[in-house]
Parts: sequence; structure tokens; C-alpha cells
Amino acid sequence: MDNQIEQQRNRLLRRADWRFLLDNPWPEKSICLNRGFLAQAVQAVSSKDITGEKDFPGEFDLVVARNPNSTALQKAWLALRSSGSFYSEWYSPMVGGTAGIRKRLEAAGFTDVVCYWPWPIPTFSPALFWLPLDAPQAVRYFLSNRSQPTSLLAHFASSLLQILWKFFRKTHLLVPVCVTARKSDPVAVPIFQDNPEEDILTHWGNVKSAGKPRRFNAFMWTGGKRSINKVILYQFANGEEIPQRIVKLPRTPETVPALIHEAHILQALHARKSEAATRAPAVLFLHELNGMVALEETTVLGRPLYTVLNKENTLGLVIKVTDWLSSLAVGEPLVPREVWWDRLVEPALHDFEQAFGAMLDRSVLPKCRMILNRLGALPQVFEHRDCSPWNLLVTTSGELAVLDWESAEQDGLPALDLVYFLTYLAFFIDGSIKNGKFIESYRRASDPATFTGSVKVASLVRYIECTGLDSGILQPLRLLAWLIHSRSEIRHLSADTGGSPQPAALQHSLFYNLVLEELAIEQSPAQASTH
Repeated sequence: MDNQIEQQRNRLLRRADWRFLLDNPWPEKSICLNRGFLAQAVQAVSSKDITGEKDFPGEFDLVVARNPNSTALQKAWLALRSSGSFYSEWYSPMVGGTAGIRKRLEAAGFTDVVCYWPWPIPTFSPALFWLPLDAPQAVRYFLSNRSQPTSLLAHFASSLLQILWKFFRKTHLLVPVCVTARKSDPVAVPIFQDNPEEDILTHWGNVKSAGKPRRFNAFMWTGGKRSINKVILYQFANGEEIPQRIVKLPRTPETVPALIHEAHILQALHARKSEAATRAPAVLFLHELNGMVALEETTVLGRPLYTVLNKENTLGLVIKVTDWLSSLAVGEPLVPREVWWDRLVEPALHDFEQAFGAMLDRSVLPKCRMILNRLGALPQVFEHRDCSPWNLLVTTSGELAVLDWESAEQDGLPALDLVYFLTYLAFFIDGSIKNGKFIESYRRASDPATFTGSVKVASLVRYIECTGLDSGILQPLRLLAWLIHSRSEIRHLSADTGGSPQPAALQHSLFYNLVLEELAIEQSPAQASTH
């Protein structure tokens, strides 16, 4: 499999992201009444796919149609099994908006009709979000929580677009409208129940259970760039203006282990009942079924840290992050290196050599070992492994919240998350995220005379003071951080190419270059203790 094949797979799977709004996101037998890319996407997410023009009996789990007329609606209803799902896309404003579409579907015998507006339009590019148009609280939440533009012109353009969007919605001119519905079943149980675990089980159409109906509206977010990125449903119960729960679902089987791992990490973190755990979401339930999984968590709300940064508040926010990371290490006993070395250090060195060995100078690995051998006994801590300004939120009360624990290590090492955070903080402040000048930014942050360097020094000094650790561990742990993260970068490069990364991609690997940068830095012990 090469890069083009993976890109095509990603496009196909994302073209069918609407399936996560259905009773069963993984249908066995499906049919699309239209041809083209939508039909290919349906085939990609179904165990069995039937194409052709002839009529079919009521045995399909899913029927899909684009701009269906009355004949197509009748054909879809007849093709579906009892309680099967129907998904349709409507691109003409002449149908009368959600009310007109609902009237047509209900006249054809469909029930549980829910209308969504996706953006961007799925026909042209993968949609990033799906808004339930008949759930005003979900729409209000989405519109009020979008990232605010920084420039005056961009802010004006965003406000104008919102006004236009509301106008088109009110006048029934908003397109496209994407709709989910079911073939009515007189003995079917309501989709959502009082019990949260039963909610998702019944939603999948795999468990029948009795209970008082408790309907949820779901706003769906389908971000990320790869096929392995997860899908997130923000669930709104009746009367809720702010969602109290989210459900994470895997787009591909490869994502399942990561979601299971996140659930176990969060459960272990909250089991300690520490102050640090209050910054992370809590697991409501984890359900595994037929090789897939659903993870429901409490909602953690706030604005990504990088969106609120300015020169006046940066140091204060960095100290909040530093104190939180310190709290994960405080009180933890020192553990001899023999306990964690073979589990954390040797695999990182081995994988780095396997990935980059052909490009490395013969002195690189011996130098890495020489520096890492300075490490002695250390506390084992919960390590987030993606402690970055996009996974850290600032709540409305100014507190810190931490998302996405799927890469976390329960028995990790101290300071690694802080090194990662401070580095990416500098990337955001310097604009390296946009211009790609990462190494230049990294070097500036190593100079205490620069803004990012002064913030970095203040944070590291604070961390050492809070944890009581020896400042001499910072340099080898910084090197270890880049060795560890180079492994995940290699996995991403391999996923993008569908095989071994090309030499050019390896040469431009950020963490490979950060490892070399660390080895190239010749500094005094005093400098090493604060960088």
C-alpha cells in the first residue's frame, strides 16, 4: 500500500462519516441508490455491498440516496430490513428545508428523522462537523464556542457568515441537508435509555432493553487528517445547553487499541483521587463490540491554550501547567533505573536505530547512551505523552483541563511532558507551527535572554523546586523525550505512506532533528540545569 492508496482510503472513510449518526455505524449489508464516490464510500464501510438497478427485498441494514425522489424513497423503504437505517443528502433548496424533507420521509414510512448540516460540504471535501438542525441548543453551543478570529477583518467576515447562515436556515435555503432515518418497527425499543451504557448499545442496534426514553441530540466532530483519527459525538440531553458527555468512536480498527488504552489510563488516574485527576475527563463507560469500541467520557470544556496566549498571560499559564505536571510526581517514590530502563529507554533507542540507522553517524547512538546513562533512580509518574498547547484547555474560570490521553503512559518518567509542552509552546509563540522553522525556534528557547527562553527557565526551575528532583536529570530526559516521540512520528509517517517512510521524510523528521540538536549542544553544567 502506498501513499495514494492511504489517501484514497482516508477520503472514502471520511465521505461516510455520517454513519456515526446512525443506529449502527458498522452495517453489514448496504446499498447506495446512486453511483459515484458516495457509493464507493458506502461500500468501504460495509461488510457487504450490493450495487445494481434491480429491486431488493427488505434485508438491508443501510440504504443511502442522494436527492431521492418519491420513487427512490419507496425503493429505499422496501429494501430496508425492519429498523434498518436510511441516510440521504438533499442539495436543492426547493425541497422546503428540514420541514419539507421530514414530510417526504415520514410520508414514505420512515421514522426518527434527524436533519444535519455538515461543513465543509461533503461532496467537495471531508466534513469537519455535523450540526443537528432541529436541536437549537447544539447549534447555539457550536456557534458560541468556535475559535474567535484574531484580526478585525477576519472577525467581521466570521460574523457576516454567521448572519448569512442563520438567514439561509430560517428561510429553508440552507443546503446541503443530510438526514438519518429508520424504517419503523412497532416493537423497537427507543434508541436512548436512562442507563448511559444502554444508550450506546441500543443506539448500535445490538441490544434490546426496556426503560424510559431519554433522547439525545448529537453534534458530531470529525477532525484530524488521517483515517485513524477518531470521531467525537457531543451529546445534548433534553434541556441541556452544554453537553455533559462525549462519545469517542474509532473510524478504523487500528484506532480501537488507543481508545481502550485511554479508558484504562483515565480510570487508573481517577482511582488515585488526586487533585491532578480533576483536570482530566472521567470515563463513564467503555464498551467493546464486534471488534469496535465506544468510549464515553465526561465533557471537558474550555479554549485551547494556544488560542488564548499573549505576552502578558504566557508565564502565568505556563506555571499552571508546570504545577499540574509537578503534582503528578510529588510524593511518588524513587524507583531504581533497573525497574524502568528496559521498558522505557531501551525500546526508544532500539526503534530510533531501526528507523534512522542508515542515516546516523556512528557516534550518535554511543553519545545518546552516554547522556542517558546519567539518569539514576526516578519517580514513576502518569505521563500524558501529548502534553501540547492544543490538548490543554483553559476553562471559563481560568483553570487548566487536559484532553486526549490515548498515548499516555501510566508508569512514565518525570519532566518528559514538561519538555514537550515547553517546546511546542515556543513553536506556537514563534510561529513555527505555520512557517516550519522548528529548529530555529528550539534554539531560541534554549537562550534565557529570549522571551521563550526566559519562560522555559522559569518553568523548569519551578518544576525542580516543586518535585525536589536533581536539575541534572533535565538534559538526559530532554533527549529521551525526543527519542520516544520519534517512534510515534515514524508510525504516522508509515501510516501516511502505507509502508516504510522515504529517506527524504526521515531526513525532515522533527524529532530526529531534535535528537541531533541535543547532541550538538555543548553546554556547561549550569546551562544544562536550566535548559
